[in-house]
Amino acid sequence: MRRIGYLVVVLLLAGCSGQPAETVRFGGQAMGTSYSVIYKAAPGNAVAQARVDSLLDALNTSLSTYIEESIISAINASPDTTRWFDLDGHFARVMDRSIELFERSEGALNPALGPLIDAWGFGAEGPGETPSDEDIDRLLRTVDFSSFSYDASRPALKKGHPAASLNFNAIAKGYGVDIVGEFLEAHGVSDYFVEIGGEVRTRGQHPEGRPWRVGIERPAATMLASQTTQEVVNLDNAAMATSGNYRNYFERDGQRYAHILDPATGRSKTTTMLSASVIAPDCMTADAWATAFVVMGLDAAMALVESDPSLEAYFILGGEGEEAFDIRMSSGMASYLAD
Repeated sequence: MRRIGYLVVVLLLAGCSGQPAETVRFGGQAMGTSYSVIYKAAPGNAVAQARVDSLLDALNTSLSTYIEESIISAINASPDTTRWFDLDGHFARVMDRSIELFERSEGALNPALGPLIDAWGFGAEGPGETPSDEDIDRLLRTVDFSSFSYDASRPALKKGHPAASLNFNAIAKGYGVDIVGEFLEAHGVSDYFVEIGGEVRTRGQHPEGRPWRVGIERPAATMLASQTTQEVVNLDNAAMATSGNYRNYFERDGQRYAHILDPATGRSKTTTMLSASVIAPDCMTADAWATAFVVMGLDAAMALVESDPSLEAYFILGGEGEEAFDIRMSSGMASYLAD
């Protein structure tokens, strides 16, 4: 599952020197980006990295559009609107949450945008020709998420349009973080940090006896610019994900096309919101809302956050001048910011 890590979290952690022996660290490549795990293990109860890698490989086999043999690729490739495709547990959990958040966001989070994502060059094939207005209008008729029939009891899925396709990139990376965290918890780990491509979930405390600290990246002018920290967050038994349009884009004929698409127009979302960072109980929810909030815009996003006590958000908006930013936060976000 390839997804560009356009917002990589800054890990503000002590070096290995002086760390207690039971602190375990490892990392690698997963879901088209990097991942890292830090946790405090009971003596003789360390979790092997190979088991985490195997878990993430199984997730890719379910949801990666970059693997031809995956469940999602089989669904997307088929024009059959009569066949029920059997799903595994990973697909079903992501589908359940996607349906819930599709409805709550009034379509701002839309996993059925696959045809448009591919047309704009943000899918497995990469950039191609910029789609014409006629192409976009035609593809908009294929991206109705509610047209998919879903039987949660089996679980199984049936397409409502032959050309429909799914893409869970706005939620799957956060889910990957969650399943690694849940795996650690199932093996008796209560203090951990899991990060995949900048999306984070924590439980318990850092080995130094303080909350885990992560950074919100300061928006950069280009995707190749060095990363600097805008804000440091104390993430205590919570998850955080960030989404924005300034890291994953392409330019053509002097026009910048960003990867977050507006489901209402089928075009790259033009907005003053440079990034949205969301804190939630689980990373799948944080990941999904971070993308949806960029589509929804500040007023609608802020209204939703303030109506949901389980969420907090930090928004970076474009201000006056190239380096100026306007910061907006939900009412409870300040309590997470480090002094």
